[in-house]
Amino acid sequence: MTDDDEVRALPRATPAASRASRWAVVGGLAALTSAGLIWICRLWDPSVHYVSQLGSTGAPTAPVFNLALFLLAFAAVVVDRAMVAGRSRYVVGWPVATTLLLCGLCFGVASAVTCSPGCPVPFTPGALPQDLVHICFAVLGFVLALVAMGQVAAIRARPWMRATSAATLIAVAVTSFTGAMIALGRADTVLGGNLEFTAATLAIVWFGVLGFQVAIDERVIRSEQLDTAPGAPVHASSARTT
Repeated sequence: MTDDDEVRALPRATPAASRASRWAVVGGLAALTSAGLIWICRLWDPSVHYVSQLGSTGAPTAPVFNLALFLLAFAAVVVDRAMVAGRSRYVVGWPVATTLLLCGLCFGVASAVTCSPGCPVPFTPGALPQDLVHICFAVLGFVLALVAMGQVAAIRARPWMRATSAATLIAVAVTSFTGAMIALGRADTVLGGNLEFTAATLAIVWFGVLGFQVAIDERVIRSEQLDTAPGAPVHASSARTT
């Protein structure tokens, strides 16, 4: 057997597996870009206390913020597609991919239907129907993100990702709940807003980390398949005996 024979004997990675890895990386990058754009908007207009206000009708930061929210929706859907196309198993009760798909669709609607100027609470004076639509889909998307974190945190086969998801889930739940209580109590809006931005950033970054983890999983699986495939290359010492 020659070296050329060894190269020709190597099995090729399936197109679906290669796509899954690329999609996962694209999704991870889209999520991190989303987080970066949101903080650009935050620094652009520090007077805004709550996340959704950055994308409200007429806000100078609205185009950039709504692009960031769309990128988050895109990231969730693309990572979902990577999980569906790939061979890494992310199932706890039901596929994590299903949760991500629904989450992405919710954020997609929230990016298209923005709240009115000032982002008033629904059913309060000055609130419009679009405020109810935006808040409902944004909150539902956020809740689904927490569900996805909980699912991944329950997967024993990935201890690092499990620990990361559990820590992020707890941190996001605590900060978002505290910020919501402060907002409902009409107390320190600056602190409440900072907590909301912190919770949103942690959740978005987690999407990015998950995308990269899925990409790594797919590459490891492909590498193991190449090593154990019948046509895998033999060592040089073995080749000389054939």
